[in-house]
Amino acid sequence: MTDNRFKSPETLAKQLADSLAKRIREAIEARGRVCIAVSGGSTPVRFFRELSQRKLDWSKVLITLVDERWVDETDAASNARLVRENLLQNEAATAYFLPLKNKAANPVDGFMECENKLHEQITRLDFAVLGMGNDGHTASWFPHSEALANCLNEGGGAWCSPVLDEPSDMPRMTLTWALLAKCRHLYLHFEGDQKNEVFAQATEVAERQNIQAMPVRTLLYQSQASLSIYRSE
Repeated sequence: MTDNRFKSPETLAKQLADSLAKRIREAIEARGRVCIAVSGGSTPVRFFRELSQRKLDWSKVLITLVDERWVDETDAASNARLVRENLLQNEAATAYFLPLKNKAANPVDGFMECENKLHEQITRLDFAVLGMGNDGHTASWFPHSEALANCLNEGGGAWCSPVLDEPSDMPRMTLTWALLAKCRHLYLHFEGDQKNEVFAQATEVAERQNIQAMPVRTLLYQSQASLSIYRSE
């Protein structure tokens, strides 16, 4: 794990975009196609806008989401809308986007279609940029969630999982550790004093086994995928 800390969110966004763009460029040269997963929320907006301006062969890039609220793309809460409006612009307009939300009434009903599409279009994730909540969640892996066992089931588990007990009562679909553990490189991206305090709690060695309380520890205490922390003060 490498820990990269920057003075401002603006510098953080530029440096993270540069790092991921370099890796994407190298991956296209090596394998001809790249699959990446990105997160929603307010934190990634600067990063998305920076990345969208990097000159890459975006036609060879598939972008999907780490997680998604089960709402239409017209809804302000939609992560797909966030990606379309901020990342799939400029140079990145030609990238292929694979949303997690489908036409099913809820994520339970939509699970099999989502799972099948992931397997049809992704062999392995190359890169994933995850965020972290103030409660220590990442993706839609929420503390003490009833879905957490499915989300973190690495051995033969599904690549996505419905989450019905999200704290604000907004059902979601999330990628699982079964898929993310095989990712070539993971990023954990967050900003500000409060998130840095959460990170300090999550990295307390004495609590490393307490995944239920802070599921982000799944990323921090694992050896399957290389991890870079990108954060600002």
